[in-house]
This record gives sequence, C-alpha cells and structure tokens, in this order.
Amino acid sequence: MNPSKLETTPIKLAIPIFIELLLFMVMGNVDTIMLSRYSDSAVAAVGNANQVINTLLILFNITSAATGIMVAQYVGAKLKSSLNQIYTLAFIMNLMMALLISLFLYTFKAPFFKAINMPVELITDATAYLDMTILFLFVPALYTLFSVVLKSHGITKLSMYLAILMNIVNIIGNAGFLYGYFGLPVLGVKGVALSTVLSRALAVTIMLVILIKTLDFNVHLKHLMPFPKDLFVRFIKLGLPSAGEPISYQFSQMVIFSFINLMGTATITARIYVQIIVWFTFLGSMALAQANAIFTGHLIGAKRHDEAYHTTLKTFKQALVITSIMSLLFILLRVQLIRLFSDDPMIIALGASVLIVDFFVEIGRVANLVIIQGLKAAGDVNFPVIIGIFSMWLVSTLGAYIFGIHLGLGLVGIWIAMAADEILRGILMLFRLKGGKWRHKRVI
Repeated sequence: MNPSKLETTPIKLAIPIFIELLLFMVMGNVDTIMLSRYSDSAVAAVGNANQVINTLLILFNITSAATGIMVAQYVGAKLKSSLNQIYTLAFIMNLMMALLISLFLYTFKAPFFKAINMPVELITDATAYLDMTILFLFVPALYTLFSVVLKSHGITKLSMYLAILMNIVNIIGNAGFLYGYFGLPVLGVKGVALSTVLSRALAVTIMLVILIKTLDFNVHLKHLMPFPKDLFVRFIKLGLPSAGEPISYQFSQMVIFSFINLMGTATITARIYVQIIVWFTFLGSMALAQANAIFTGHLIGAKRHDEAYHTTLKTFKQALVITSIMSLLFILLRVQLIRLFSDDPMIIALGASVLIVDFFVEIGRVANLVIIQGLKAAGDVNFPVIIGIFSMWLVSTLGAYIFGIHLGLGLVGIWIAMAADEILRGILMLFRLKGGKWRHKRVI
C-alpha cells in the first residue's frame, strides 16, 4: 500500500482494527462471561490455565514481530521479491514453536500450576482446559502469522469480518458444550476450549485462501533452498528484541498472578473480571497503535522519517484522550460493571477499588502501546525490551510483592505497582521518540 495514501487515513485504518480487536476481545472473554453463569471456580480455573498458555503463546511474537516489521518496510520500499521467503521462514518457525510449546506444556503443566500457587480445587478444570488447548496449538500459531501478514499489507477489514464469524461460532459452541444445546455433549471447560479452537481454525482456513488469492502467498521449502542465513539472522535480531518486551511482560504477569493466587479464589476471580473491563479502556489505543505501526513501517521504508515521527506523536495524543475518557467513565460505573459478572459482595468491593487505581495504569499504558510499536516498526527494537525488562521486574513484579503481599494491600497494592511500571516506561518511551535515535534503525 502506498505510504502517501496511508498518511492521510490513519483513523480509517484504525477503525476496522478496533472492531476486530473488540470482537476478538469479546471472543477471548466470552468463555469467562459464559462460565461466570456456570461456575465461579471454573472462571478462576480457566483464568489460571490461560495465564500459563498466554505466557508461552507470546513466543509467537518472535516471528510475528519480525514478519510485521520486514513486510511493512519491504512493501514501503517496493521490494516484494523476497516476501514469500519471509512467509515460508515465519510459517515453519511458528509451527515448530507450536509443537515444542505443546510438548513442554503437556509434560510440565503440573509443575507450572504448582509454581503459580494454583489452589488445589481448581486443578481438575484447569488441566482439562489446558489439555484441549495445547492439542491444537498450531491454530493460534498460524492465526497470529496470517493476521500480521494481512495487516502489514494494509488489509484490515478481513480480520474484522473473521472476528465476527469467530464470535458467532464460539458462542454457539459454548452454549452447546456447557448446557447441551443443539444436541452437543456437555463437556464443561473442555468444551469451552474446543469451541474456541474450532472458531479460530475456521478463520485460519479463510485467511489462508485470501492470502493465496490476493497476495500470491506461497509457502514452500524451495524458498529456503539454499537456506537464507542472512534473512534468518535478521529475523532473530528483529524478532527476539521485539518479542522480548511482551515476553518479559507475560512472565512477570505470571509471577504476579502467583501472588494473587495466594489471596484466594475470590481475589483471583475479581482480578479476571477487572481485566475484562479494563480491556475496553485501552482497545481504542491498541487499534491506533497497530495502525500507527503500519504507517511507520511504510514511511520508514520510504525514508520519510519526519512524517513517521509526527504521525506517532499525533497518534499518541489521540490515544491518550480516548483512554482517559474511557477510564474515567468506568470509574463512575465501577460497581455496576463488576455486578454484571458477580453478586459476591467481596468481589464487587475489591473489583471496584481496583478500577479506581487502574486509571493510572492506563495513562502509562497508552505510551507503551503506541510509542513502543512505532519504535519497533522503525527497527528500534532493543531499547524497549531493555527498559521493559528492568521496569517490569524491578518496579511491577517486585512492587507487587512489596505492596500486595508484604504491606498487605492485596490486589489494590498489586495494581499500584503495575501503574508505577506503566508510567515509568511510558515516560522513557516518549523521551526515546523525541530523542530521534530510532531514525537510524531502518532494516532495509
């Protein structure tokens, strides 16, 4: 897609991404919402299983981040001859990682559950959900890759339509497997996992057909003969640092979740419900961040650094306004929002208190979403991960222990530590953007 065309339509590009993220978020949380009517303990069990799964699934960011950066810049520079080589390398790497992660999780799930202090009463449901998910782990691996390729070419509406389809299939499947509708067997949490897998598999199939017909997407071993060592090295140099920041975040979150598990099932459940609500707070910022990353990649590929800078800064300001308004609205409606999920007074009071503190988390998160993705799209991948590892562990994780466990502030204390981390990193990323060192990181 032409960078000049992209430059004039950032909001248009962000709108379908926002709708896709919204629908994908709904699909990701519809399991929790429907399970909340089924069993509070099932919600906590699936929340624990997903914490483990998501921590390892983030490894797919190694290939997806590198693919997104390289494809966007190659398209911006009008160098399309090597794209199928990039696609093939990413495809094989994702499938290999899916296999290794599946084997790892199947073998070590019991130690993982013990490491995160999972309550004993949740292990049976968590194991059933996890076993079904890891059996088909190649599905999210391919979904992640195909989605990145489509977006890097500026094709964003397809993912939005697929998100609608996935939601419909997932809701129907959940209803059947939880309550026996449509003649389906009642499988509980295992059925919820199966429903999610089937809906994503349908989307992956459709995406593959569109990729082949629209972008001449061709994955074949011949593209790696002889093996492109230089391309592989660039993949690793871009992918590892780019994925390092979200990987560090997920592992720190797993440690923090282990602290929360020590606080009991009610606190675990309150945290899960709050997470669902705050997703809506930063969805707009996330959509703008992804749109800006596509813009930046194309503009950097075309050597238009000043425009990339001003676009990123403008996007950050827009996202900050949107997120602030949403967060304040949720503070006003905090009790009513938690009551949508539970009538437990302890869960309602705890969740409402956390939503007040979350305002400061979201203010910092805006910069980390928009500016970090902009820096990565420009090829500046090392600085965000170095700062991220430092802050996430020494501020967020250590702070969560100090405030949440040592000082006895519980879930509210953990959220205070998370706010300090997000704000610190956000300030440092803003200085990095204004400093301009990213201008010399172009990968082509």
